Amino acid sequence: MWTRRTLLRTFAAAPASSLLQFPAEAAAPSPAAPSPGAPVDPAYEIGAPLPPEAARDVPRRGRHARPPAAGAPSRVGEGDRITVQAVNTDVPFTFKRYDFEIRELSPGSRPYRLSTPMPVEGWGTVDEHGVRMVNLSGKLYDHPVNQAQYGINLLECYRLTNDVRYLDNAKCQAQRLIDRKVAYGGGWFYPYPFRYALHRVYDIYEPPWYSQMAQGQALSLFVRLYQVTGETAYQEAADRTFATFLVRPVAGKPWGVYVVNNLLWLEEYPNPKAVRGDRTYNGHIFSAWGLWDYWVLTKDERAKLLLQGALTTARDVHLEIRRPQWRSKYCLTHGKDAGTYHTTHITQHLLNHAITGDPAFARISDLYYSDFPVHGVSGQIRFEAGDHTGYKFDAQGRVVASKKIRLSRYSYAPSAERDKVLNQGGVWYNISAGALAGYRVKETPARVFQLGEYAALGYRIDRKGKVIAAPLKAYTIDSAGRMKAVTTTYKVGDMVTVDRRAYLNGVQHLRLASGDYAGRWVGAAAILLTT
Repeated sequence: MWTRRTLLRTFAAAPASSLLQFPAEAAAPSPAAPSPGAPVDPAYEIGAPLPPEAARDVPRRGRHARPPAAGAPSRVGEGDRITVQAVNTDVPFTFKRYDFEIRELSPGSRPYRLSTPMPVEGWGTVDEHGVRMVNLSGKLYDHPVNQAQYGINLLECYRLTNDVRYLDNAKCQAQRLIDRKVAYGGGWFYPYPFRYALHRVYDIYEPPWYSQMAQGQALSLFVRLYQVTGETAYQEAADRTFATFLVRPVAGKPWGVYVVNNLLWLEEYPNPKAVRGDRTYNGHIFSAWGLWDYWVLTKDERAKLLLQGALTTARDVHLEIRRPQWRSKYCLTHGKDAGTYHTTHITQHLLNHAITGDPAFARISDLYYSDFPVHGVSGQIRFEAGDHTGYKFDAQGRVVASKKIRLSRYSYAPSAERDKVLNQGGVWYNISAGALAGYRVKETPARVFQLGEYAALGYRIDRKGKVIAAPLKAYTIDSAGRMKAVTTTYKVGDMVTVDRRAYLNGVQHLRLASGDYAGRWVGAAAILLTT
């Protein structure tokens, strides 16, 4: 009989999967001692990480709506090294490109989707015109990425509410970008007006300097404003912004696109004096989504080629970006610890999966998910009766304090964060109240675990899987963590579809997306995903 405990033991004993298959967490060896250094500070980078809820927030389909189908999986390294000039003389780069299918998505499924509106009076630092700014040493400066992101979010709020005040404010962000543009090479670049030290310790960027992440997100803003308003000024702005993706890099001139080792990079931090950059992973993908928006509007073959090249890069460098059993790298040039951007990487590949239908991106997302927990997970932790030890660690994971408690019956305590500790195995809860407040306690299924559903990933495209353990139980769970089970009729070898991954009471599960048990959860160890 396959019980939940048996499934957990089976999961732990499973052989390691291929690099693009979801690896069993418990099967991974104890982490080697990585030396990632301090994680990047989101407050200092020019683009904030995606909110953690973006990983789990997936639009609901109507009851009878057919989910988008997955395509055939590509493989890392697969692609055509092409001279794009042979296809279109207006693309002045040679780079590796896999011929991904590029799909349109519904407005409620696109990148940057919001599910609830933000305050209509605005949020964050703005000037007297309501335009998003950054405050540096008491002085306000324009910030192209912030203005573009703010504009996109305001348009999402308009989509949700139809309140024209959001639309008017989005137009203000776009107009500021247009008013400050620098025309070069047929395109409009959006300059940064303040001095910047890359990651605080590397190159000094004297103004003006530029960012292809800003270009890509401004492109998304202009495209979406044109789609909403039909105003040709936004179409022209989109065309001029797209033109910056076709500008050859020249030291000392505005640039943001280049090729490194045959891979096309959309550079978040192009050096203003030399043709080199950070190869920032999240900024590269955000910029690529601007190309996707522009292709949706225009069906421009140049945008598709560049987008396919950018997605090929994102796919092919994912192992270089990865730190097994730890957070991924923020960038390739400096290898900085991604910090909370690790969750952004996970979420971005879920959306790349939706854009292309290629399961390779879903598998990369799963791989990064298995390496380090998604951030922003807090909740109530259940402690079963018995002895429990909490620990405090230094920055290198060395134990600096410990505290043992004995419980005569089960008890609860809140956790502020669920994450890992450097050079320590497993996942840890940061206990924020009670006898072990300020200590970390290791997650142990059936003994120390967070109640309910948490650390969820929502797949934009249903994924197929094969049942590998039966009888298979399917569960429902309520907000208090109470689970109810039914024994399914699935046999080993049967195919199922799933649309969500999450932990339920300390054990990883997948949610069935179709069939008689749709909406119920099954142990992740019992399903081998095939797409």
